[in-house]
Amino acid sequence: MSDNHRYPLSSSTTSDNRRNISMPRVAFFLAFLPSLLFNIATMHSSLSKSVDETAYPDYPIGEYQQSQQSSASYTNNNHPNPSTTATKLLPTAATHPRGPAPYGCGVVLFFHIPSTGGNSIANWFRKYASPRNGNITFYQTWTRSIGKDGNFLPNLQNVQDAFIEGMNDHVENLDSGEWRSGQYHIVQPPLNSTEDLWYKWRATVESQGCQMINAIMLRDPLNHAMSLYKILNRKNGTREEWMDYLEQPSGAGKWATMLDFFLYNINGPTGRNPYNATKEEKVRRGIELLQRHFDVVSLGDHTDFMNQVLNYTGWKHLNMPHTNVGKKTLEFTKKEVEKLYKLLVRNGDVDFVDAVKQRYSGHLSYLADV
Repeated sequence: MSDNHRYPLSSSTTSDNRRNISMPRVAFFLAFLPSLLFNIATMHSSLSKSVDETAYPDYPIGEYQQSQQSSASYTNNNHPNPSTTATKLLPTAATHPRGPAPYGCGVVLFFHIPSTGGNSIANWFRKYASPRNGNITFYQTWTRSIGKDGNFLPNLQNVQDAFIEGMNDHVENLDSGEWRSGQYHIVQPPLNSTEDLWYKWRATVESQGCQMINAIMLRDPLNHAMSLYKILNRKNGTREEWMDYLEQPSGAGKWATMLDFFLYNINGPTGRNPYNATKEEKVRRGIELLQRHFDVVSLGDHTDFMNQVLNYTGWKHLNMPHTNVGKKTLEFTKKEVEKLYKLLVRNGDVDFVDAVKQRYSGHLSYLADV
């Protein structure tokens, strides 16, 4: 399996390195941004009661607002009731006890959320494909979901099907001592509704006496959302569209937050929260999927990500390239930042990342005995 197995629509190698386009400056308040972000972070609860509160009413999710008594009977098949799916959450996704690392063979699959520094990670994995660096086959099949005219591209289901078929082959017939790697990116089968594939791929690898290492990089949700602005022109979007895409709990969404991409990817007009799930349901489901399937979970720390992968695999150390970095300053007004943060709170991204910090990096663990 090699890079030439990519679906014809894929342009990852070149488009990942495409120069970012920065929009005209609207308002300059960069000098005040650090203090603003500090105030926002430390006033999470008060922010929901700030001026303009009437402009951001609760999501219209009447059918999902259930009483305490009926919440246990939640029946959305795409977000199962926690009481019926609860399992002991482990720090690794292995389905059976592992021996001491590094492991002798396996597959590393990188879940690449856009605007998380994932292009640097993907290029790092590609370096290992060289015979002198291990001859580790790298697999990917993806494409952009939206064309330059702002419309979703046709035949996106074909790309998903091609990715699944390629991954099924990629995890088979591992030789003794063989490692492979791959990337899950845009227009892939949504993890939320195709969890069975991840179980199957891990079981296939483990049945060969090898290990499946699923890895993901996350980042601060506000920084991530603002970073998406750099691809505005690429999707024929306007600044107004970009600021308003989180106003509703679901919808077309040319952009997706980290949590929504993690759960649903971007596969068409209903790609962002297609089931109109509540914030609480999405956060619970996101953490559940992380702990069921991912071995490496890093929050904005590429060195930590790299070291975790190397500890599992025993690959030789190669420096990670720093690529696809915007060189121009992105500027936003104070009102825009406040609005965007508030919408991210309401969407569940802030709670999701807070939970990741606590579960994977011991955030606030010093308060456990209080």
